[in-house]
Amino acid sequence: MFGLGAPEVAIIGVAAAFLLGPSKLAEFSKDLGKVAGELKEVPKEFQKGIREGEIESKAVKAKIVREEEAAEAEKVE
Repeated sequence: MFGLGAPEVAIIGVAAAFLLGPSKLAEFSKDLGKVAGELKEVPKEFQKGIREGEIESKAVKAKIVREEEAAEAEKVE
């Protein structure tokens, strides 16, 4: 995690406990947990957007192909 080992993270945690106090530390930890949970959703939302984009691009491509085929048919007639 950002090049920090367990001892460094522990020292930062202890320093935060002294600076923030127990009530603020608990609140901060709760907020940090919420942010971590929200960040887990980011890849899922990204993949969903990619899938939606693929579906939309295939639909546009199919429409273009149909229009080109119709134009070719008109030329032949």
